[in-house]
Amino acid sequence: MSNKLLIIMVASVAFLASCGQGKHEFAAGEDQVVLVEVDGVPITLDMLERAMEAQGIEADDHERMSAVFDELVGIQVVANAARREGVDRQARVQAALRLAEIRTLYANYIGTALSDDGLTEQDARDIYEQQRKLSGDNQYRIAIVGYPSQGRALQALDAIEDGQLDYEQLQLEAGSENLPVDEPGWIDQSQVPETFAQKMKSTAAGDVVPVPLNDGSAWYVVRVLETRELQPPPFEQVKAGIMQSLRQQQRQSLTETLMEQADIKPMLPLEDAPVSGKGG
Repeated sequence: MSNKLLIIMVASVAFLASCGQGKHEFAAGEDQVVLVEVDGVPITLDMLERAMEAQGIEADDHERMSAVFDELVGIQVVANAARREGVDRQARVQAALRLAEIRTLYANYIGTALSDDGLTEQDARDIYEQQRKLSGDNQYRIAIVGYPSQGRALQALDAIEDGQLDYEQLQLEAGSENLPVDEPGWIDQSQVPETFAQKMKSTAAGDVVPVPLNDGSAWYVVRVLETRELQPPPFEQVKAGIMQSLRQQQRQSLTETLMEQADIKPMLPLEDAPVSGKGG
């Protein structure tokens, strides 16, 4: 915020403070600049700056700044009325206020704790190279037939290997049983378990991978429809995303560390909580 604007606001503070109504519930801190009091409740310079920041308003945009200030005053007038009528004592409102409080504290604590995260471009480049290695040199367009058990999938593979069925027949039979039959598109080696990836890598286009693929919910017989050379995106194109992912990992690690140190005492089993599922 410009020095000229700050001087004007501080001067207005001196006048407005002399018109105050004495002590109020929401006193501003000693280091805060109060711009106006609304029924004794202060609106501070920090509040105005945060509101402007949220809307992307620069300090020299006085017209929009004034509009935001007027909006804050209007919001505070309504909030004061809500408190007088006891709206703030409603359980759902208290829950919303608590959520807003802890989310604000979380964001500011994490931002401060990780402000000097020590991450470098080389960290991102290392992740990029690791992913390139895991992805391999090729992509594979596949078709899949899913089975509820490993035994069923192995039986289907044996039938294909023995020439009792071809893959098209396998798909038709599976479809008649309402089993999953799909062509999910192109994948690379990093998207499947390493043992399966090695078998897929040596499978020619048109052939069936000799081992089933398990994703935790079903066992799949996989056919490689075609292959092509993998063209990874340039590092500069994905660097920002990798850095963001690394910072997310840091946030998660810090949160887990603090959770281990916290005294967390279950009071009601979550499955017994009477959640209404209603919005608002």
